[in-house]
Amino acid sequence: MSNKVYRGEKIEVYFDAEKCSHSGVCVKGMPQVFDLKKRPWVNTDGASADEIAAHIEKCPSGALSYKRLDSSSSSSH
Repeated sequence: MSNKVYRGEKIEVYFDAEKCSHSGVCVKGMPQVFDLKKRPWVNTDGASADEIAAHIEKCPSGALSYKRLDSSSSSSH
């Protein structure tokens, strides 16, 4: 597993490159957070933690997951 961690104030996003199917769901659906032209390519402050978590749930390969750092107990990691 080659997880990369992108930590924000309210959410931590994990990316496993080995699982990624490159469907583009992340970058097409939320370009203000997932932008392959930027480094780091995941901007955890580009949207609310709720919006980012909901979008990560749409990742078809499961390459993206998250951990909430705020009061919400939801997690997909």
